[in-house]
Amino acid sequence: MAARGNWASLPSVVLKDIFSYLSPRDRIRASSVCHRWRSFLFLPQFWPVITFDLSSYKSRQRSRFLSCKCAKFLKEATIEFDSTRSSQIWDCTRLLEQLSSNGQLECITLRPSSCYLYNEDNSLESFLESLQIVVKRNRRLLHLSLGCTEIILNNSQEMLHLLVKYHASHIQSLHLSSIKENSNSYDLPLLKVDNISCFTNLRSLSLDYDFITPNLMSSLDSRICTAPPLKYLIIHVHRVNQWQITDNMWRQVTQANPGLELTLNLVHSAEGLQSLLDILRPSMPLAHIRQYFCEDISIASLNFISSHYRNTLRSLTIVEAIDMQPISYDTYDAEDPFVMLAWRCTRLESLKLIGVSLDQKDLVAIARLRSGLHQLVIPSCCVFWSEEDEDYYCDEDEALTDLQLK
Repeated sequence: MAARGNWASLPSVVLKDIFSYLSPRDRIRASSVCHRWRSFLFLPQFWPVITFDLSSYKSRQRSRFLSCKCAKFLKEATIEFDSTRSSQIWDCTRLLEQLSSNGQLECITLRPSSCYLYNEDNSLESFLESLQIVVKRNRRLLHLSLGCTEIILNNSQEMLHLLVKYHASHIQSLHLSSIKENSNSYDLPLLKVDNISCFTNLRSLSLDYDFITPNLMSSLDSRICTAPPLKYLIIHVHRVNQWQITDNMWRQVTQANPGLELTLNLVHSAEGLQSLLDILRPSMPLAHIRQYFCEDISIASLNFISSHYRNTLRSLTIVEAIDMQPISYDTYDAEDPFVMLAWRCTRLESLKLIGVSLDQKDLVAIARLRSGLHQLVIPSCCVFWSEEDEDYYCDEDEALTDLQLK
C-alpha cells in the first residue's frame, strides 16, 4: 500500500495515531498530503484549547477560520480583542454566538485590551446577550473570566444568576474583579455576590474589595463540608468599602479553607494604597501583593506585611512609571522596609520593584538575606549610590592601589 504511494487509503485508526504523535506545526504540514489527511487535522482531540486573537487583520482572519472549524467542539476558548474598537467587539460577539452551539465548552476567558469598552453603538447589549447564551446552553462550565472590564462587570447580574442556575456544581474558577477607569470615583454595581456559596466546587475566585462584605465572608466560611476548600482568592482594591471586615472573619475563612492563598491587587489606586492598613488583618492568608501605578509607597503597610505574614507571603510586586523619576521613600533612619521584608518573610519567592528608588547596599542585603529568591527584578536605573558609598569605594580603591604599589 505504502509502496504504491496510496496514502489516502490508510485506515482511519492509523491516521489518528500518526497525527497524535505530531506537533501542531507538523500536523499542519502533514495535512497537505491529500484531502483525506487534511480532514484529520481538525479532529476535536487536536484542538482542545484555542486563543482567538482579533487584534489584527491577519490574526482575525485566522481566528475566523478556526472558529468555523473548531467552535463546536473545543474545550477552552480565550478571546483577545481591542475593546476600544467597535468592529472587534462585534467580531467577539459573533464568535460567542458560534461558541454557543458548543455544549462541551469548559473554559471561557475574555482578554480585552483595556478596562474601557466602546459602547456608543449599543454593541455591549449584543455582546452580553451572546455571552449569556453561551453560559445558558453550556453543560459543564468550569472557568469564566470577564477580563477585568468594569462595564461588563456592572451588567453581569443576569449572567451570575445563570451561573448559579446551570453551573453551581461545576464552576471551579470565577473571575469577577475589575480595573476602574477612575478608581477615585465610580458607582458600585448592583451585583449580588452573596450567593457565591452556591458554587460547591469553586477553587478560585476574584472580586473587587467593594463586594467583600460580612455576608460574603460568612458564605466563604460556611460552605458545605463535602465541598473542596477555596484555594485562591484574588481581591482588587480600589477603595475601602463601608463594611467592617474583622480579623475574626478572616480567621474563620482561613480555618474553613485550609491552604487558601490571598492575592491583593492595587491598580491605579492611590486611595486604596492610602487605606491599605484599614484593609489588612493579621489572620489574612496573604500570599501575593501587587501594586501597579499607585504613585506612592506605603512604608507603614510594608512594615505591617513583613511583621504579620512571615509564613505566608510569597511575592511582592510594585510597578511604577520607569520613564520618570523613580519613587523615593524616607525610612526615617529605620531599616529599609524591603530589607526587613526579605529577612522576615521566609517563604518569599519573588520581589519585583520597578520604578522604585533603592539603595545599592539594600539591594545587596536583600540578595544575601533571601538568596533562594526565584525572581529578584530591580532595574539598574532604579538603584542609586549614596555619597557615603562613593567615599567608601574611593577609599577602597586607594587602599588597593597602595597595596599594588607596595
